[in-house]
Amino acid sequence: MSDIYRVIYAPLAYLDLRDIYAYIALDLESPDAAQNQIDRIQDQVSTLEFMPYRHAVVDWEPWRSQEVHRLPVNRYVVFYTIDEPIRLVTVIRVVYSGRNLLALAARDS
Repeated sequence: MSDIYRVIYAPLAYLDLRDIYAYIALDLESPDAAQNQIDRIQDQVSTLEFMPYRHAVVDWEPWRSQEVHRLPVNRYVVFYTIDEPIRLVTVIRVVYSGRNLLALAARDS
């Protein structure tokens, strides 16, 4: 069982999920699709309990130095860090893949 990591969401990641849901449910008027998308994202995030290193570290600064990993889920990207000594995965952001990800990383760091 020592190969299992605990997965948590940072506050910004929770806000991201809320915003994704609100956009799809309210702006696009599709609450079922919104819930399905959130479920897909959360299902993929839950797989990070095992082998979280299987997803690549981003190749831009400042997140590369912070070893931020990238997990694509449909048209969204989950960014997360791994704290190996305590076997903890922290989801730091969940964003639409069409956003300016470099600017996001620079602003969040």
